Amino acid sequence: MNALYAAYASGMPGFEDKYFDMLKAGGSKHHSELLAPFGLSLSDPAFWDKGLSMIAGFIDELEAMED
Repeated sequence: MNALYAAYASGMPGFEDKYFDMLKAGGSKHHSELLAPFGLSLSDPAFWDKGLSMIAGFIDELEAMED
């Protein structure tokens, strides 16, 4: 999930602990419960915007390498 990576890249306090808790939960929780500690929700358009902006940044980096 690119939006989750964006939360990490932004330096969210306590990200690592929240991430490990998410991994420990495995498939036992609904995605809304897993993403809530990160302030993320699949129903929020900002979630998708964060993910897409990460992809756009990667594309920009690749295009810069071609110059």
